[in-house]
Amino acid sequence: MRRFNRIMTAALCSTICSTLVAPAAFAQQSAAEEDGDEPIIVTATLRAMDVQDIPLAVTAVAPEALEREGVSDIKTLSSISPSFNIQSSQTETQGTSIKIRGVGTTGNNTGLESSVGVFIDGVYQSRPGVALGDLVDLERLEILRGPQGTLFGRNTSAGALNITTKRANLSEVEGFANASYGNFNFINVQGGISVPVVQDVAAFRLSGTYRKRDGFLKSSTGAESNNRDRYMLRGQLYIEPNADVSIRLLADYSKVDENCCDAVIVRETELAPFFAFHGLTSDGVDQSGPSALKNLATNGQLFVNGAEQWGVSGELKWDLGGAKITYIGSYRNFESNSTQESDFVSLAIFTTGAGGQNSRAGILPTGNRIKTMTHELRFQGTAFNDHLDWLVGGLDL
Repeated sequence: MRRFNRIMTAALCSTICSTLVAPAAFAQQSAAEEDGDEPIIVTATLRAMDVQDIPLAVTAVAPEALEREGVSDIKTLSSISPSFNIQSSQTETQGTSIKIRGVGTTGNNTGLESSVGVFIDGVYQSRPGVALGDLVDLERLEILRGPQGTLFGRNTSAGALNITTKRANLSEVEGFANASYGNFNFINVQGGISVPVVQDVAAFRLSGTYRKRDGFLKSSTGAESNNRDRYMLRGQLYIEPNADVSIRLLADYSKVDENCCDAVIVRETELAPFFAFHGLTSDGVDQSGPSALKNLATNGQLFVNGAEQWGVSGELKWDLGGAKITYIGSYRNFESNSTQESDFVSLAIFTTGAGGQNSRAGILPTGNRIKTMTHELRFQGTAFNDHLDWLVGGLDL
């Protein structure tokens, strides 16, 4: 399905809004400078500006804060910003809903586009399941609250998550590595390196992450759920032939092979006579209520939730003097598979997808294959001695 979203900014309105908030923003900036704090630069308005100088409700999170709070993927961002919430129903890759301020697309149908848009390096992620990757080697992360349709397109009626990864260093070699271990045999390894190819002109950067954890839900049948087993690699080539032109080429690959998402039965229904009438010795609920919550035990069979995706993108920035041109193009390929024991009991009487204990012979696997190509072109600049800040562009999905 093709859609064309025209982005038109009202320059006069932008100028008036900036004028109205300038006194308060200036006061906050002055206080920050007195405390010796560095300004936080964000691109929530598609321009690099101090977070205190923009008339938007935005939460800017530094990579150091993510590491300090143990936030390793998008699903755990709620610990940083309580207004940001992600919920998964039976599968993460197909049934995930993102909400900001309690507003978002409701339902686990993969045909539904999220009203909270996710952008990684300016590239729109067409479904929440596509965006549920690890947060590694970031430059900044911005959570924009409220409708963002003017600049980010109609698919951001509830808000947007804008993620920018670090650029390659043109002048020197740099790198990082970290590892952590936790309960349920949790292992998280991240690393990256940036190497100049042509001094001060071109550089290459490679980063990646590997995460694994045992499932914290275990059923009476021995099946585990809610485990982690994923890895991701990202490479980029950054070229800056002169001060007016920059080119950034990125490619990434990730794979997920996990078991998600079983559930705990809090209260058993009074349907035992119904099951006995059909010749079943029990309703398959081995644990429910407080005992199930205490033991973190479920009653279901094995859940399978895997995904594989790759993508390429390019960004061109060109300063023509009177105006600046920005072009971002991308292509993404996402494939997922899912097997759900949707009865949530140990009887194995209702299986969705192939490969399950009770799957019918010859049944096709369930999952998605999503291919997305995007193009974005922007022209921006200033006029009348910087009293007018204008931006016009288009986005083709």
